[in-house]
Amino acid sequence: MLSKVRNSLSGITAWIFVILLIAAFSLFGVPQLSQFAGQNALSVGGQNYSAQYIQSEFSRAIERQRAESGGSFTREDAVANGLHDQVVSSIATGAALDLYAEKMRLVLPREMISGFLRESENFQNPATGRFDETVLRSILQRYNISVEEFERRIAADLTREQLVNALATRGPAPRAFADATLKREIEQRRIAYLTITDEMAGKPAEATPDDLQAYYDANPAAYTAPEYRTFELLVLRAEDFREGLETPEEELRKLYEINKARIYDKPERRTIYQLTYDTEAEAQAAVSALRQGKPFENVATERGLSLETATFTEATRNDILDTAVGDAAFSEDLQIGDTTDPVKSVFGWTIVQLAGITPPETRTFEEVREELESTFLEQDTRRRLLAAIDEIEDTRDSGAGLADAADAAELTVETVGPIDRYAFAPGGAIVDDFPAEVLSEVFELEEGEETEAIRLADESGYYFVALQEIKPPALMPYEDVRDEVVAAWRKQERQERISATVQTIRDAIARGQTLEEAAAQFDRTPIEEVIDRRFENETISRAMNEKIFFAQLNENVSGPVALGNAHVIAEIREINFTQYAQIFPQLGAYEQYLGFQLDQELVEATIDAIQDDFGVKVNQAQLDQVFGENL
Repeated sequence: MLSKVRNSLSGITAWIFVILLIAAFSLFGVPQLSQFAGQNALSVGGQNYSAQYIQSEFSRAIERQRAESGGSFTREDAVANGLHDQVVSSIATGAALDLYAEKMRLVLPREMISGFLRESENFQNPATGRFDETVLRSILQRYNISVEEFERRIAADLTREQLVNALATRGPAPRAFADATLKREIEQRRIAYLTITDEMAGKPAEATPDDLQAYYDANPAAYTAPEYRTFELLVLRAEDFREGLETPEEELRKLYEINKARIYDKPERRTIYQLTYDTEAEAQAAVSALRQGKPFENVATERGLSLETATFTEATRNDILDTAVGDAAFSEDLQIGDTTDPVKSVFGWTIVQLAGITPPETRTFEEVREELESTFLEQDTRRRLLAAIDEIEDTRDSGAGLADAADAAELTVETVGPIDRYAFAPGGAIVDDFPAEVLSEVFELEEGEETEAIRLADESGYYFVALQEIKPPALMPYEDVRDEVVAAWRKQERQERISATVQTIRDAIARGQTLEEAAAQFDRTPIEEVIDRRFENETISRAMNEKIFFAQLNENVSGPVALGNAHVIAEIREINFTQYAQIFPQLGAYEQYLGFQLDQELVEATIDAIQDDFGVKVNQAQLDQVFGENL
């Protein structure tokens, strides 16, 4: 997946992407080890990232895109635009850079973080052009990030940025290099080309039995059946052990009470307007104006802020980062429309006006009973699953094979095969009624060998494999593949006739004939065309285009056509750089553009090397579970 992201970085957009990627780290972030939970979907240098964490970061990214697009950006849109790959890539890249910075003992002074916050336009008051704590607080509130966590993320972001900037010279490419690459890009060639078809190549020969036998004997690899394997498979999924389990009412209610406050209680939420002033006197003056009926929007405007920026919608007490401000905003005495007295806060003196209250809500036991049953049964089904595995392994330890051990545990083993490593049975049928990862394990075993219990990639259970038989690759009898041999022989004979005709024409040109004269013998006329390096059509393929631009003036080249069985001969009749004079005045800008590209290549290669050093492991099965419903 990471390679796909890296491969998509090309040209000037690649450089821009790297810069944006660094900026995006302050949104995506990289968690501490204490944040990891559940199954690992991504590992970087020993640090593990759960599917749950990646899902959370993916959701954050969607919310950001949704805000920028006016609310029309869906999960399906995100997957279709590759946002899921970008999220995984940014986490992996950020983690690798953080580990490298730690290895190099790079430390960022707090003064640099403070300077960044005060100089960044993102945190400035539009009216004063200076850092404004209310703007910062609004951003932190929107993304539910504490001041301490935000400082940590900014520090990590700036450290990564310094690492990347140290690699980028930001200078132009050398003039000679820019001149050569520019000429290569704008070069055009006038060519004449002639298509050599089957009809021009003479009458097809008829294959004799000896011809077909000789072709069969000369191409054994084409008619050799692959290695086939037959194996016993036992798949144990947790869901298969749920039958007959009961969910006692008393236990369910205990589980509900344990999780009620954390999961099922939704606390009171309040919508508030909030402003912070440098002095208590300024804050008190604003409170007085509000209590006399002045709209909060007007007070915010005087501070150079919009009402939207000063508004915190549906916030819980824990959402408000400053405890003192939270206590004031959630005071029982505060009614809708009331304004608090100035509160001494982390960033100054804060005032709050209450705009709305949403009462607390609780999902009842009956509403969540199905969820509770699933959670309760999950523990018991897993216990049953592991007990079945233990029973099978104990029986096999006594000398029994997989089938007998499964039978003793009242489980059924399935026999699969013969099948090749690509899941094809003899005859070409696809066998895909078992977990995909099983096949790679099967082709690692020796005949008669059995595996221990192996966890399924989606972690829904385990499987056992016992390899029964290996059927080595074998040459298929001529009689079984005769039709295939006939078709292949005819194709080769046709290509040989066409190639011979191509050589005849090229020999005639070498003796002094023009391409037109040589073509006239076949009642054909060459086509003239002016092409550039990006030109392709049904005749000129990408490979043929490369041949044409590699050849010298007046030379001719040949090769297969882009579509079909014919060949083409192309003669280079003129080479020009007519656009060079028009573009030369912008050569300086082109040098800078190439410099950006060279910087990006260096940055990308360095990040690749850092990731290789620490190791990036992606659990695709886990990622498919996170994003799979839209892939």
